[in-house]
Amino acid sequence: MTALHRLASMTVALYACGGAMPAAAPGDTLPGGPPITTLATAQGYPINIRGDAGGLFWTNHLGGQVVALATGGAPKVLADHQDYPLAIAIDPTDVYWTTLNGGTVARVARAGGQPVTVASGQFGPSGIAVDDTSVYWTNTYAGTVMTVSKAGGKPTVLASKQATPAEIAVAAGVVYWTNRGTAPDYADGSVMRLAKGGAPAAVATALADPQGIAVDATAIYWLNHGSPQFHGAVMTAPLDGGAPTVLVPDQQGAQELAIDDTSLYWSNEVEGSVNRVAKRGGAPTTLARNQQRPYGVCVDTTYVYWLAYRDGSAKRIAK
Repeated sequence: MTALHRLASMTVALYACGGAMPAAAPGDTLPGGPPITTLATAQGYPINIRGDAGGLFWTNHLGGQVVALATGGAPKVLADHQDYPLAIAIDPTDVYWTTLNGGTVARVARAGGQPVTVASGQFGPSGIAVDDTSVYWTNTYAGTVMTVSKAGGKPTVLASKQATPAEIAVAAGVVYWTNRGTAPDYADGSVMRLAKGGAPAAVATALADPQGIAVDATAIYWLNHGSPQFHGAVMTAPLDGGAPTVLVPDQQGAQELAIDDTSLYWSNEVEGSVNRVAKRGGAPTTLARNQQRPYGVCVDTTYVYWLAYRDGSAKRIAK
């Protein structure tokens, strides 16, 4: 059963709570560590989050909303009645997302307004990324990687016959994505790259259900969620080629990934933890534990943010 299919099949309505409130239970953080602040509660199974200096944006997977949270404000629904909104991406003016069951890629202005369908008729659109000119996404069920101009037009297939493509990233005109592999074991996953005008090429193979992915100027980073037979891990490989390296082993349940200039941050939905490790490697740090199925993660200069899928909350902790 895939990670997407493991999600509960019930709908929870959005409740917009006003302001932030401390909500760290004893044992949720390391002794002497900073407290956890809860930014929103009673969300409809929040799943993926992005943010920048202008605010936070996330999808409520079973609640069917796309939500914005400005600094010091209350959650605001940008789009409602979406059919299983999943991945989310942002640029300076708009918010983009996929609807897993609806088969659409959509956008809306960050300030709100009428949502616009970027692409329809997709088969299981999942991961999403944007650059200055285009939108990119994976079709998990169709096994394809797609793109379309932000200005509109007909989507283009960048890659086909992929093995359950999931998360996606784009940097300097190169598209990267994770292939989770094939059921039931998901032990033949891969990380792929596609340079403009080239053909898809494998960065790493024989991976255990790779999911979250991120890229900086020198390296690719990803998470192996793991399978019953194989351990999960936090991994990296150089952009210019070379063997993959395990940064953190034994991460069964590693799910979503974010990076800053020095570190990687990830959620582990099985352990219920949010974690950090230096890009150069070393001992990992647990920032939060006892979380109710933490999923999406993002960072800014001061905080790490995450979504607790099971208890319907958005939280943060100082770096």
